[in-house]
Amino acid sequence: MHLLLLGFWEVILTKPLKEYVQQVLAEHGRGDKIRRAFEFANFTVNALAASPTWRRKGTRRAIFWELAVEKLIELTQDDPGLFVDEHHDTISFIFDDAILVRLKKADMGLHSSNYPTPLAQLFHEHEADLFGFTGLQRIEAVYIPNQFETDIIWSGIIARDGHIPLWHFELVAPAVAPVLPLPMPAQPTAEDLAKLKNQAKDADRKKGGDGA
Repeated sequence: MHLLLLGFWEVILTKPLKEYVQQVLAEHGRGDKIRRAFEFANFTVNALAASPTWRRKGTRRAIFWELAVEKLIELTQDDPGLFVDEHHDTISFIFDDAILVRLKKADMGLHSSNYPTPLAQLFHEHEADLFGFTGLQRIEAVYIPNQFETDIIWSGIIARDGHIPLWHFELVAPAVAPVLPLPMPAQPTAEDLAKLKNQAKDADRKKGGDGA
């Protein structure tokens, strides 16, 4: 009975919690760096494809993934809470010893592109311990390309429990306050200049009269 209760609470504690994941990814700009890594990969793959033609759809996806992973490692190299783990032909980004993130491509239904290996199928089975880490909340950072796979129309975080979607949220660029130009100083009109000139003359007369 105690073992059953323990297993139950382990599943509850490892199911991804949206607010907690958002908090962890907000630290050190992690979520924005994931978004930037996707954008870098998309730009670079498009530049590479200007000359060769990808004869297999998987070629672009594979190169995109390599570029995005490499860029994210570069962007997060100073993150004190990050551990990058290379295992089983993939890469996991583990933040604060709590959140395990993998980068994936997804379709419009937010289904990620997974080859149905046992490890891929178990990734969203949160009662299963994978990769030798326990108690980690496993999520996917995904990008959705447009019809021609030339641009990214959505990037975000997805959590599932088996085949059941739990929640998702978009990775958006941080808001930047616009830099407003300094107002130009108001130019005096001819009437204002005439009034100032007359006021100066009156002041001079008064001074002269006081000294007589």
